[in-house]
Amino acid sequence: MDEKTIVTLSVSLFLAFMGYIAKYLNDLNITRMKERLERVNDQLRDLYGPLFSLNHVSAETWSAFSEEYCNSEDFRTPGSRGVSPQTEEAKKIWRHWMKHVFMPLNTEMFELITDHADLLEEKEMPESILQLGAHVQGYKGVLAAWEEGDHSRHMSLLPYPSTKLYYYAKESYETLKARQAKLLRLNKRA
Repeated sequence: MDEKTIVTLSVSLFLAFMGYIAKYLNDLNITRMKERLERVNDQLRDLYGPLFSLNHVSAETWSAFSEEYCNSEDFRTPGSRGVSPQTEEAKKIWRHWMKHVFMPLNTEMFELITDHADLLEEKEMPESILQLGAHVQGYKGVLAAWEEGDHSRHMSLLPYPSTKLYYYAKESYETLKARQAKLLRLNKRA
């Protein structure tokens, strides 16, 4: 073999090898992008989408409840502790709404988070989620007492993190939707 043939063969082998490396790196990049998109989809479908939706429903329902009942003198608003039913009728209304509307929503949100904690964006559990868990656990004791006929207590020992949780769920959902849209655009180009 002459020198020209060796150079031509070497260049051809080098170009083939570089083409293989380029394809491998491109395939690796596409795989990683698809994995990132899959994680974002999981986060939206299994955690942040339902959390934002349930929290929004809870906020709207609370707003309607407050408008209907909390403006009367039967309920008073003691600072950040929320409402406090004052009359027997108000206490009955509160127990009904808490047992059948608010507590099921709160419990569903908390179970959603505990079932899908691996999908959280943060390395540490957000404060608003910890507060939700404490609030839910605090109300379990209250509801258990109601079931036993003890209506002496009507509030959880710990407040509901209404604004914090709402904005956490909303901002996380919106951030992930934007990331999803970007990944979908990149995926179409790949």
